[in-house]
Amino acid sequence: MRNDFSSKTIQSPIVVVVMDDESDQFLGETYPYSYASHHRLMTRLIQDDPALINYFVSLLEPDSEVEQRYQIEFHDSLSKFSPSGQKFRFGTEIDNLGEQIPPESSRDLGYNLGQIYKDQMIFSKDEVVRRAILNISGEDSIHLWSAKKYREISNRPPIDATAYKGVKYVSDADANFAMFKYSENPFNSKLQVIPFHRVVVGNFPKGYFKNKIVLVGPQYIANMNDFVLTPYDKENASTSKLNLHAQIIEALINEKTILDIKEIYTQIAAVLLALILSFIISRVQPVKGLIITILMIFGLLLVSYGLFVGLGWWIRLSHMVLSIFVVYYIWVPFRAIEEYQTRYAIQEEAKLVKQVDNLKQNFISLMSHDLKTPVAKISGIADILKIKFNNNPEQVELLDNVMTSTQELNDFINSILDLTKIESQNLTLRKESKDINKIIENIVNKLEFQVSSKQMILESDLSPLYPIQVDTVLMNRVISNLIENAIKYAGKGKKILVKTWDDPDWVYVEVRDNGLGIGPEDLAHIFDKFYRVKNDSTHAIKGSGLGLYLVKYFIELHHGVITATSTLGEGTSFIIKLKNE
Repeated sequence: MRNDFSSKTIQSPIVVVVMDDESDQFLGETYPYSYASHHRLMTRLIQDDPALINYFVSLLEPDSEVEQRYQIEFHDSLSKFSPSGQKFRFGTEIDNLGEQIPPESSRDLGYNLGQIYKDQMIFSKDEVVRRAILNISGEDSIHLWSAKKYREISNRPPIDATAYKGVKYVSDADANFAMFKYSENPFNSKLQVIPFHRVVVGNFPKGYFKNKIVLVGPQYIANMNDFVLTPYDKENASTSKLNLHAQIIEALINEKTILDIKEIYTQIAAVLLALILSFIISRVQPVKGLIITILMIFGLLLVSYGLFVGLGWWIRLSHMVLSIFVVYYIWVPFRAIEEYQTRYAIQEEAKLVKQVDNLKQNFISLMSHDLKTPVAKISGIADILKIKFNNNPEQVELLDNVMTSTQELNDFINSILDLTKIESQNLTLRKESKDINKIIENIVNKLEFQVSSKQMILESDLSPLYPIQVDTVLMNRVISNLIENAIKYAGKGKKILVKTWDDPDWVYVEVRDNGLGIGPEDLAHIFDKFYRVKNDSTHAIKGSGLGLYLVKYFIELHHGVITATSTLGEGTSFIIKLKNE
């Protein structure tokens, strides 16, 4: 009720005229003042043409002829201003003796109940005013009367007491009540307030009261009956009744009453929220469950506040917030246990996978090492047979095939060993300052025989380069693999170009051929482990499918990059980028 920002932008149509100690001293009178002072006040007010006047003053019967004459003049001026009681009303209260109605001579001007509480008893247990009386026994309160009249003057349809949202009928009091929203803090109110004596002497700007609702009444600091408790000051009664009358009238004019949502609906909403949160928490991790729970609570608070500000719906949040906390504290332990079990199972599975992987790596390493010895023996025996004996052409061809096959097998074993080192993270770089062009020249010289045997052309276009930090052994393998692949797959009579250049950040090595090329579907996977391009032209070419995988790994180990581009029927290009440092 304290924080309805939507009402702060609405300008109040009410002006309060207060009777206080300052006016007493200025006029030399005491409350409720003489009829002469009231007549002068009313004359000034009527001249400024207010919309309505509410008089919360307990006037007395005149006790002298002078007072009686001024009372008649006071009455006549009001009768002209408010014929048939259309613009003026006395506001009355109820005490132990009943309703304090105006003097008999002034009753025809009209009066309505201006009660803050339903009687002299406090309406709420903490004595804080949150409700407004709309009518009693079918008679509108002065607040509802003023709101209706002002809405009529403002060309807005009047609202009946039972039409306000949140209105409740109390049979014991035979009255309709409604909770209302404060437009601002009454203690720091921007409400227009002017002392009684200033109006009497005309010390106010012209038009100050024009088309306004004017409330006139007492506001004496020494009189606690002139002050009440509000949601802004629940311990010290610092808000005057006049200010509170203004708040109630303004709330009724702008339909700022509150609908108290029935508890059954909040209980149903609490059950639904509990079910939704249970479903969510049962399917997410505990940390996410906590975040969702907090967001749900904040979301609930924001939604409820938005409904209060926008529609005036007051939703009790205790059931819903409590249900959210209960669901969270019930579900989270179970979810945590389930999460722990899942994590434990994953850890155990990871341990088992690691053990199996270690066994696999050990097996491959042992097998590879054990295979290298017999392969070397076979190659050596074939070489001896070829050199020491006079073999016929057919025997020489067979020995060459044996030596070629053992070399292919040896290359495959080396690739498997490298893969084992990579997967076991045992591969380390031994960097040294080296000119890449020197490495390429040595490789080209070694491969001249293979190139000439396939009637191919291998050209080099090597720009001058500064030495860079590389592992010479690995870089030899990288460039050799790329050139050998070009020799194997480009095709007979094709051309291979090895080119180098640099810029301030990178050294570039390109191996390009004008061979058969690689299709897009294969190009995306050529650096994958054990992947080989399968087509009619490459079916007979031997290979392990590890060469390019290892090439990419070795380059990335140098913090470099390798890319491949290819067009079917036009050739393939591999470009290596190495840090120029």
